[in-house]
Amino acid sequence: MRKFTGLLTASVLAAYGLLALGAVTAATGAGSFAAGHVVAAVAVGVFLGIVAGIALLSDRDRYVRWGTTVAFLGYAGQASVGLAGVAGAPVFGGRVHLFGGVTVFALLLATLVWHLERDVQSSADRADGPAETSETDTLPSDEADVSMTSETTPDSAMSTAEPQTTTSVAETVSTTGRIKAYVSLTKPRLMWLLGLLALAGMALATVTGATLDGVTVVATVAGGFLAVGAAGTFNHVYERDRDSEMDRTADRPVATAVVGPRRATLFGVVLFAASMTLLLVAVNVFAALLTAVAVVYYAVLYTVVLKPSTVWNTVLGGGAGALPAVIGWVAVTGSVGLPAVVLAAVVFCWTPAHFYNLAIVYREEYANAGYPMAPVVEGVPATRRRVVYWLGLTLLGAAGLGVVAEFGPVYVGTVVAFGFVFLWTVVNQFEQRTDSAAYRSFHASNAFLGTLLLAVVVETILL
Repeated sequence: MRKFTGLLTASVLAAYGLLALGAVTAATGAGSFAAGHVVAAVAVGVFLGIVAGIALLSDRDRYVRWGTTVAFLGYAGQASVGLAGVAGAPVFGGRVHLFGGVTVFALLLATLVWHLERDVQSSADRADGPAETSETDTLPSDEADVSMTSETTPDSAMSTAEPQTTTSVAETVSTTGRIKAYVSLTKPRLMWLLGLLALAGMALATVTGATLDGVTVVATVAGGFLAVGAAGTFNHVYERDRDSEMDRTADRPVATAVVGPRRATLFGVVLFAASMTLLLVAVNVFAALLTAVAVVYYAVLYTVVLKPSTVWNTVLGGGAGALPAVIGWVAVTGSVGLPAVVLAAVVFCWTPAHFYNLAIVYREEYANAGYPMAPVVEGVPATRRRVVYWLGLTLLGAAGLGVVAEFGPVYVGTVVAFGFVFLWTVVNQFEQRTDSAAYRSFHASNAFLGTLLLAVVVETILL
């Protein structure tokens, strides 16, 4: 990574880290946080001044020079507001100071994107040709999608041999193979993250003074697993024709007729009925209702309506993956609370920042299958830009969650550290422009959300 690109990326995360620390400090009133915030503010101010100075003295794009300069000046003004607030000036309040921090972060993020597109990407284009043609490396066929809004794939691409009839395929599958096929229908790789999200929602509910009991926790997670299996199965059935046209999904059980569509549909109905029964008996009606909504959202609204018809499919479909946060909260409290809604918003914003990376990798297959994914419709460079902006919104949402839940250093440190890793891998995509680089961002996004959810559990239950 170029030195200036690294410095500008670091400035974005430095501004965000200070914003998150300041927001949590204001929410908790912790004196130790306040002292650390002042020290960090001085260090970040000096760093932003250095970055702005380097930009002004170099041959960077003029908007990059303006962006870094305005961000530094804005930061100085925002810091002055903060000092005035500490001194007791009545015209200045914490909201003004916080808004200033958000503005500086947003301006630096936009400047980073401008730099990546005008300086980094343009330089690469001159050296290697257009971005779309330079991304020619391939990934192993056993890489699988674990996105909350997309289909998880089995391990390998389907054989290139002539397709068999439904009867002949069914006859050649062993009992063990058939069991594995039914397990594959449930998309088990989705379950761990969605289960962790529901668990985080339940843990988050304890900030209200509610307590967790083992029956509720186990029944909510188990009911969620069954619901995920049902939604995944319905997805397999509906997309079987298009799945057969994509190497990544061509070996799915329904696409290969290992499991017939009628049997798969019946299997999904049984899973859904079991999920509803468990949640109604062991949890509550509201949790069961929201779970049913999540299944319909994914299996019908996303799979049938959004995915094949609009480039906004990934964004709008993110609601299905976000609902477990609210379901977990409702399972404990019986009602919806603000922290759960904010956590769901974080996951909603995270989904496009996460899945667009995989869409970049498999853009040709999506195009062949007729899916209007962002890289297919708008191109790879525009999709990368979307990843950065959605990641920025995700980070702001994560900071907001820390405020409403009054989290401490474990949560703040986790979000900043893994947010930095996630952003760093995305920035690398603009320089390397390979499918492998996009896939690293995909994995980094999983690590970011997984550790954020674990931090929520630690902050609410263990600390």
